[in-house]
Amino acid sequence: MRRMMEVTLLFLAFSITNIGLSANALAQQTADQDNVIKKSVDLVSVYFTVRDNKKQLASQLGQGEFRVLEDGKEQPIRFFAHHSDVVLNVGVLLDTGTNMAWILNEEATATNLFMKHVVRPTDLGFVLSYHARVETLQVPTSDTALLQEKVDEIRSWGTAVGLPDQMPAPPRPFPGPTPPVGPTGQPYNQHREAHLYDAIRVSALRYLAQEVGRKAVVIVALSGDSKSESTLQDALEVLLENDVIAYVLQIYDPPRERSRFDHCDVIHTYERDEHGEEVLKKLAEATGGRMLEVRGMDKLTTALDEISDELHHQYSLGYYPENQNWDGKFRKIQIVAQESGYKVYARKGYYAHAKYQARRSRDASQRAAALSHPVIAFQDIGTH
Repeated sequence: MRRMMEVTLLFLAFSITNIGLSANALAQQTADQDNVIKKSVDLVSVYFTVRDNKKQLASQLGQGEFRVLEDGKEQPIRFFAHHSDVVLNVGVLLDTGTNMAWILNEEATATNLFMKHVVRPTDLGFVLSYHARVETLQVPTSDTALLQEKVDEIRSWGTAVGLPDQMPAPPRPFPGPTPPVGPTGQPYNQHREAHLYDAIRVSALRYLAQEVGRKAVVIVALSGDSKSESTLQDALEVLLENDVIAYVLQIYDPPRERSRFDHCDVIHTYERDEHGEEVLKKLAEATGGRMLEVRGMDKLTTALDEISDELHHQYSLGYYPENQNWDGKFRKIQIVAQESGYKVYARKGYYAHAKYQARRSRDASQRAAALSHPVIAFQDIGTH
């Protein structure tokens, strides 16, 4: 009986010791996980592209060729990669506020070719149209045939069947008591609605905010924004908060190569700020994208090909900011090429909100997983 009690006490002591060891191990494991999560939340990551002094893409530079600064202070680069295989989420925003069937045909043809070139089986593409309201033509999908089918619907929206090389009606003096006559023989619509800023917010909040990987919108604009409920600042903030790169194609028609006449029923005016700078150009460049001037609808496909090529030749880098005070303020990011002659296109900064950093942690986790990926070859330059 006494021996049985000794064995029982020994068993209890051993069990308690094991519980203590398990608790310590669990505590250590939890602390390690918390540290990993903290690192993910703290990580600031930026996608960017580089062009040389001949405006050609420079996609083979190494990590040592760059420096990154936050609010003017240099930050150690912890992660660096040449990116082409990370998931791409891209939306095309089409200005369909025209009555000209041939213009809508040009938009559809160019968009279909762009989606075919840029969306791979692992990527997602979607298309919105905007005019007096914002409409989703196709929600995110990797099915390029379905994207084409939905985009082709805009071909039937135009009721003016005039061809682009037809001579337009002579324009009346403008401004004047009556609006000028457009190529359809009807006065230009001076009250045209183009909810461009609303379309940006819809695309970012509805289709990109919850996605990981690379995110971009391509805006095909016949004019600047008109009568959106959202402001330019609203549009810019939602792009920056969700790490979305914006490309803007500003359409001008004329001039064409063979004609000085405008063949479009939209007056191509784009807002400028008090310094004379085009606001859509500033918006695009603030996100790491660009604004391209498209002189004639027949140049639209070429412009979209240029963007497609850029999306396939991106870099990314990541750093842990020295400033760990997540106070919600905007912080400026500057990526500098060590050698002269290169121009870096990267977002201008981010809002230091803890909730947005938590959302970005999903991207950080995905990139950390890419460390063992043989193609992406993500480099871990150091530890936090």
